[in-house]
Amino acid sequence: ITRLAHHKQLPDRIFTVGAAGVWKSEDFGGQWTASTMNDAGSWSFNNSADVEVAYANPDVVWAGGVMTDNSRLHVSTDGGVSFSETANYSAFNMGGVSGIGTHPTEENTAYALFSFAGFPKVLKTIDLGQNWEDISGFDGTGAASTRGFPDVAVNCLFVFPDDVNRIWVGSEIGI
Repeated sequence: ITRLAHHKQLPDRIFTVGAAGVWKSEDFGGQWTASTMNDAGSWSFNNSADVEVAYANPDVVWAGGVMTDNSRLHVSTDGGVSFSETANYSAFNMGGVSGIGTHPTEENTAYALFSFAGFPKVLKTIDLGQNWEDISGFDGTGAASTRGFPDVAVNCLFVFPDDVNRIWVGSEIGI
């Protein structure tokens, strides 16, 4: 699975992810350059690794495939020139990321999506990944979500730009 990302304000700038990190093109794929991974030891690539450009700011780019003690999501604030690791979610070793979402008006806000039974499905950060909180209501014990969230695989997320309190999450059973 190859993931691509861009921002509508900069349509010729596109990103993809690979085993070495994030690749960037400024000419719609004519030429590619590898971004600098400041914490390359914590980069992890798998077939669900994702890359997303923040809706609120095309210079903020999120990427990664795993969130554990040894592997992290990465974020760039300089248009994908360089990436730094984010913090780990302190409550659990989450594992493979099934997707990344961004906020339409808050450039420091992003969402990491997961699909493990009984564990959080949506983690949210409001500070460029320095802290994460579970907004799906799972405690990791296998119990049902305290927020009524289904215990199914999650793949995508959309925050409504005209009502940021409304978030849709795409899962294996629907929205």
